[in-house]
Amino acid sequence: MRENLLPAIPGPQVADETLVLRVLDLALRIGEVQLATGAGAAVAHDTMLAIAGAYGLPTCDVDIAFSTITMCCHRGVEAGPVTTMRNVRYRTQDYTRLATIDALIKDIVDQDVPLTSSEAFERLATAVDAAHPYPRYAAGLARSAFASAVAMLIGGGAGVALATFLLTGIVWGGARWLGRRNVPMFFQQVFGAMVVTTAAIGLAYSGVLLDAPYYIVAAGIIVLLTGLSLVGLVQDAITGFPLTAAGRVVEVVLATAGLLVGVVVSINLAGLVGGPSATSYALTIPRDLTPQADLGSLIAAAAAGLFFALSAYAPLRSLPVAAIGGAVAWGIYATGVQHGMGQVVASALAAAVIGLVAMVLPQRLNLPPLVLVVAGIMPLLPGLTLYSGFAQLAGSGGGTNGAVSPIGNASVTILLALTISLGLAAGVSFGEQIGWPLAKAQRRHATANVRSRRPRIF
Repeated sequence: MRENLLPAIPGPQVADETLVLRVLDLALRIGEVQLATGAGAAVAHDTMLAIAGAYGLPTCDVDIAFSTITMCCHRGVEAGPVTTMRNVRYRTQDYTRLATIDALIKDIVDQDVPLTSSEAFERLATAVDAAHPYPRYAAGLARSAFASAVAMLIGGGAGVALATFLLTGIVWGGARWLGRRNVPMFFQQVFGAMVVTTAAIGLAYSGVLLDAPYYIVAAGIIVLLTGLSLVGLVQDAITGFPLTAAGRVVEVVLATAGLLVGVVVSINLAGLVGGPSATSYALTIPRDLTPQADLGSLIAAAAAGLFFALSAYAPLRSLPVAAIGGAVAWGIYATGVQHGMGQVVASALAAAVIGLVAMVLPQRLNLPPLVLVVAGIMPLLPGLTLYSGFAQLAGSGGGTNGAVSPIGNASVTILLALTISLGLAAGVSFGEQIGWPLAKAQRRHATANVRSRRPRIF
């Protein structure tokens, strides 16, 4: 009886299982750090494939589902595939760590001879276990200074800036205390919004604060929104990761709902305690909110970008870049609004320019592009618009000085704020898509193999 035997065809050597596990573990750990610092799923996906290809494993698959990363290496028909998984158990803002990891990725992917796996693991462990580059209290003071700069940027005076500085410190300290006790993000947002809103209304009602409280509350809302991965959300949706994008949507919606509950409850409590006169302070919103592009506003925007980068533990050499990014983004946004573009289009345009510049300039300076992007768009978050919608919703059941709008108008205002936020994120992603070929052309070792799939950084 004849046997149908396939001829022996020499093929590539099957990768050793120990080597495969080691490379997959390295790629998973680096992808985890990127996701933990707010990067999009496409970033981690391309990074992990590039790392595997650099170590001789080009046939790999990566699946990312919000907080879970799975990676599989196929080894042909002569050996079974190797699959491993890792959970993203923490979220952080440490751009110095991100810069260190980005340098490690370049030394693996962009070199003709990559680092040995032992050296790569050693550098990765050093980066992850390293302490923050400066004390935690310095980052907390920087976060408060960021809130003060934003309050002045949207029209507040010196008294507003001082009150915002103090309240932000209280909110940030309270949020950290709640976080260490595993209190969900929703309740942390409710707590922060209630502290800021109640204190601002109380200061205005008592006569200590001459300005209306909306500047303080709006700045506080922007601070509480800065931890949300809006850029990563939109990028995941655009680049084909709908499941991860859906998870980020739930996170953003719940956090925003927490702000809504905190603000509305505080306004209603103020009405019960202080009567209609106290409520009127909260419900009076200025009609002319046109942003200005004068020197004072640009300085405040630059300060906001710088202090936010400092609060996120960015490398000290990146602080001037963050300041320039904040001023440029605000200048484009304010000029666009003044020329009739509207808040959504002007915000998206400013974000697109920042996204484009971030793909080219930081690469030359060996800085993570995320620093420039986030520092640029954070002052543009629609805190005042969002508070206007919350105030309209809180006052929809009664009337004070004719300033109350029905629930329908409040919903439209809140939707406008969310649209501006999504426009910022979409603009960044659009700028990235344009700037990616330019950044790729700058790379010294650009090739046609898998290593050329240098990931988008944000």
